[in-house]
Amino acid sequence: MNCPLCDEQIRAADDFRPIGTEHGQARAHRECLLRSVLGGIGHLEDHGYWCGQMHDPDGGRTYRQSALEVDAWVHAHGIEAATTMGDTP
Repeated sequence: MNCPLCDEQIRAADDFRPIGTEHGQARAHRECLLRSVLGGIGHLEDHGYWCGQMHDPDGGRTYRQSALEVDAWVHAHGIEAATTMGDTP
C-alpha cells in the first residue's frame, strides 16, 4: 500500500497512521501527515525564499524526503517553533 500523500510504499517498519479518504480507509506515513500540517522543510528553513520566490515549500526535495526532514526539524527545534513562525510579539 502506498501513502496517499507521498505516493511511496508504506513498509512494515514505517510509522504510519490510518486515515479516512474519499476511497475509504488508507494508511499514511506519520511524517507525511506532520508535513501536511506544518508545511515542507523549505517552508521551515526559509519561507521567504522557498515559498515566496521558488514556490516550492519542500525545498527541492521529494514530498517524502521533506516530510522526514520536517520530522527531524521538529525534534531539533520543537513543535512550538514550527507553529509560531512569523508570529510577532
